[in-house]
Amino acid sequence: MPEPVRDPAGVLLIVSIDTEEDNWYRSRHEVTVENIREFGPLGAFFRRLGVRPTYFTTYHVARDQRAADMLREVCDGGAGEIAAHLHPWNTPPLLEPFVPRNSMLKNLPVDLQLAKLRHLTTTLEDAFAFTPRVFRAGRYGLGRDTVAALACCDYAVDSSVSPFTNLEAFDDGPIFDGAPLTPYRLAPDRDVTEPAPNGPVLEIPLSSGFSRGPFSLWDPARRMLEAAPLRWLHLAGLAEHAGVVKRLVLCPELASVSDMLTLSSRLLEHGVRHLHMSWHSPSLKPGLSPFSATAADVARLYASVEAYLDGLSRITPVTLVTVSEAAALLGDGIPTPVVLTQHR
Repeated sequence: MPEPVRDPAGVLLIVSIDTEEDNWYRSRHEVTVENIREFGPLGAFFRRLGVRPTYFTTYHVARDQRAADMLREVCDGGAGEIAAHLHPWNTPPLLEPFVPRNSMLKNLPVDLQLAKLRHLTTTLEDAFAFTPRVFRAGRYGLGRDTVAALACCDYAVDSSVSPFTNLEAFDDGPIFDGAPLTPYRLAPDRDVTEPAPNGPVLEIPLSSGFSRGPFSLWDPARRMLEAAPLRWLHLAGLAEHAGVVKRLVLCPELASVSDMLTLSSRLLEHGVRHLHMSWHSPSLKPGLSPFSATAADVARLYASVEAYLDGLSRITPVTLVTVSEAAALLGDGIPTPVVLTQHR
């Protein structure tokens, strides 16, 4: 167990779910949303733990009546909030070729990004009778033009950035190296890792880092080991397996409870005021995601989340918040997006 962090103010903890279709591999056809049926048990689990999650919701989930009804039910009475999650490969208008590079929203023309975002926003408005103000790009594919589209559609908050993450090798995805660990503002005229003091959109980053600090030492060391000509030696992987240093993310699909608690301690040592745990809704149903092949895997995911929350409470005081609540507390007066509190 990591040593307790002596901060009487504690930390804000966000739990968010990428609330999406069953099709783990990108598809425009035969798209189903059966995993949303698992939100009944998930909602009961969250209520028992006092978690009010943020559900980043895709077009295909919002347009399915049964799925939308389930989301309204689990959010009823302020038990959670609904946000926008854009999968460009199957969100209309489908004007671009269905190729891997186009699965990253930032790679699409700005007018097409805007058209897709408007279509998703309208679909969410029709399904839930409110206008979303919080956003996450599918595959974290955020770019400058995406920020411009968000501003045009009056989105106040984004949560796509994962510091110390380079997705360039994955279909020309974004490079988040150098991004702040704490909330900062985005503007269309700057890289999404560069704070813009008067930017129209507040970034609430996901939680990622290293098993050792300071990150200012280990991040450039990791980049050097992963760059040519050293990449072929696999030195970064060897360092991780040897226990020297490991890159960690606050995600129960990818990290153990011990690693998530270690990461949380390191982030608190770096002065962060929020932690952001996230995972994908298909992992709630066996066989849909690579992380939950069996019912036992799903049970382990639930157990990991509960054990992490218990362990974190032993490290530091914890306040459970939604993304929009974190924005209101950390975002220098940004307007608080609407939280869904009742049925239509």
